[in-house]
Amino acid sequence: MVDERPKVIAVMGPTAVGKSTLVLQLARDCGGQIVNADSMQIYRFLDIGTAKPKPEDRAEIPHHLLDIVDPDEDFDANRYSQLAREVIGNLARQGVTAIVVGGTGLYLKAIFHGLFPGAPSDRVVRQRLRGEAEIDGGIGLYRRLTEVDPVTAKRLHPHDLFRIIRALEVWECSGRPVSELHQEHGFRERPFHTLKIGLHRPRSELYERINKRVETMMAEGFLGEVKELLERGYGPHLKSMQALGYRHIVQYLTNGLDLTETLRMMKRDTRRYAKRQMTWFSKDREIQWFHPEEIESILELAREF
Repeated sequence: MVDERPKVIAVMGPTAVGKSTLVLQLARDCGGQIVNADSMQIYRFLDIGTAKPKPEDRAEIPHHLLDIVDPDEDFDANRYSQLAREVIGNLARQGVTAIVVGGTGLYLKAIFHGLFPGAPSDRVVRQRLRGEAEIDGGIGLYRRLTEVDPVTAKRLHPHDLFRIIRALEVWECSGRPVSELHQEHGFRERPFHTLKIGLHRPRSELYERINKRVETMMAEGFLGEVKELLERGYGPHLKSMQALGYRHIVQYLTNGLDLTETLRMMKRDTRRYAKRQMTWFSKDREIQWFHPEEIESILELAREF
């Protein structure tokens, strides 16, 4: 039986592994267009700290789902999935291959396997939890989550206030942990015929690239970018401003931390994030893994697909 689902190429892997360079080569080779699956590159004005594609690359190859919301707008994986599936469907109808790229595992899962529907929500509960976070910085909420939903707490960073609050909101509204709802849903949707390409590097090599990226971001004006965001009124409590790098520079600017120590912590936390990303992706047996320099093998696989 012929599989008539739209064909999609997905490139995934940890931060700084080399995804952006590869997808440009893939797009040139197959005439495809790029669909962003990075949860921070969706925000306008967050450019340097998210390693957003350069203007010249975006001019050469159409990129989708970049700069689609302001830093203070609510945005989640469900909304992302709806937009991404619409973009991929439109490209398929034009005979254009969508090349999805990113390191946000939940966004990629939302596109290719769906999200569980109907998770309960309550604005009053959410606002109360946000108020608690403003008092103690959110550490109390994270401890509470470890008690009611240790599975979800284990996969979240203690500073990921948005997802911590969402998990506690689901718990308070339903009396059930969000991890249990995830397991019931099973993520069985398969709207696309997908080739999943994973990029990996030896740990020492990846960590060196992460450290260098932080230094490059600072040289390109990351400090000024964060200052401008604060001046625009985008406060530290926002989900966007809690992102890697942004929260570190905000702390430097507002709490008088030493810059050297700030950069050390930024590099450390980015390395830890990359490790969590690899743990997430390692569970997906559909991914075919390559070193980014194995470009000819990757291109050949994509052509055959």
